Amino acid sequence: MLLLAALIASFAAAASPQHCPARTIGPGSLLRGARTGATCMLAAYRSGCRSATYTLSAYGVDTAHVETFTTRNLAGGRCGIVIVQTFRVIPQPAHVGSRRTCTRLRKASTDVVADRCTPAATVSLTKLR
Repeated sequence: MLLLAALIASFAAAASPQHCPARTIGPGSLLRGARTGATCMLAAYRSGCRSATYTLSAYGVDTAHVETFTTRNLAGGRCGIVIVQTFRVIPQPAHVGSRRTCTRLRKASTDVVADRCTPAATVSLTKLR
């Protein structure tokens, strides 16, 4: 019975997504959160496409730019990163600016980037353009 309970608990933990620590830029030169969220996503990607999410946000005086990264199993057994970018002029609701799927996540110098994306792009997980 104890073994069954342990198996159920491990299955539940594996099924729930990991929420990697968010990173927030702004307003101005403020920076909250380190690169640990991006590193967390890279580890999930490299660990057999473990379910994970991460948010990178930038705030201005009355604007919010948010990119949400989520690991996904793609066709053919490949791991992908789905990136949804939203933009908001406060107090208006957020609008989806773009949605892309990338098939590679990698370390690039001091950054973590998603590339081989559709539509084509290389997207930083630590800096917003």
